[in-house]
Amino acid sequence: MQEYILGGYTRRDNEGLKTIQFDEVEGKFSNKKLIAELGSPTYVALSRDKSLLFAIHKDSENEKAGIVAFRKDEHQNWNEISRLLATVGSGCHVSYRESSQTIYVSNYGDGELDVYHLDVNDQLHHVQKITHTGSSVHPNQEKSHIHMGLLTADQNSLIVCDLGTDYVSVYSIDDEGLLELKHEIKMPEGTGPRHAALHPAKPYLYVIGELNNTTNVLEIKNDFTFDLVQTVENVPQEYRSDASGAAIRITQDGRFIYSSSRFHDIITVFEINEENGQVSEIQKIGTVGQIPRDFILDQTESFALVAHQDSDHLSVFKRNSETGKLSFIDNTTYAPECVCIALA
Repeated sequence: MQEYILGGYTRRDNEGLKTIQFDEVEGKFSNKKLIAELGSPTYVALSRDKSLLFAIHKDSENEKAGIVAFRKDEHQNWNEISRLLATVGSGCHVSYRESSQTIYVSNYGDGELDVYHLDVNDQLHHVQKITHTGSSVHPNQEKSHIHMGLLTADQNSLIVCDLGTDYVSVYSIDDEGLLELKHEIKMPEGTGPRHAALHPAKPYLYVIGELNNTTNVLEIKNDFTFDLVQTVENVPQEYRSDASGAAIRITQDGRFIYSSSRFHDIITVFEINEENGQVSEIQKIGTVGQIPRDFILDQTESFALVAHQDSDHLSVFKRNSETGKLSFIDNTTYAPECVCIALA
């Protein structure tokens, strides 16, 4: 059995943060449990050994937002160890750096990066705030909207997607976990860079454009600057004005990329060229649900597990490891308002 964390909004039927088990033999979910009644825990991050969990929390009564930290005990239960509500605006993405025990929270509404530190006594501290400025051409780009902070494999740099300004930035990280801007690239106007995935072995970054519904291939140079080498469409031209890019995942062998698109409600599958990192589409498949905000490849990469924000059910797809293509299996598991699914 595999265990996953489900995060989401709490506007309707969702009570907060949950765990759920997935049977990789049967391809089915079971045993959903509530971890904590948090306010719209829309994204989480875990330590590499899966003993620490960090979740976004919005306290609507006090109009404060921040991070809640949990530790897994010997009985495999999650227990809260600390919480710190250091901002007004709620985050939309979280990353965790092991060596400095720092947490990086992307704040879409305020265009800010907030850095938290978990000390040796398991207490959270807010240690840095970085504010982006700027805008771009799309109506949703009236100001900065930071949507993701992606740690590199060595965890010495943070790649930041700013949907509002069309910039993808690289911050170096010092020994204490603090950030310093090093490089940035301006994506084509109206791209709306939302999320990104790094190739596991080669110098390529794959960025999903929320606003222009594209997957973009960036080559990473030795000094960690970027060159944009390819842009491909995720949805057919006639649906691009209504669709909205969401999540992007890459296989561990670096052969395939998967991009989800909301409102058109599909996953687009691309094969990656081994020589130049560029992609070619091999499949478009409906997610059998509404608003596939997030999805994940399971631990064996034999399945794709898709969370739907509006239709409130998880879809399961079988994945062919040779061709990369998906085939639908089931969407009967109820997970209301789910916008994040993470391996626990």
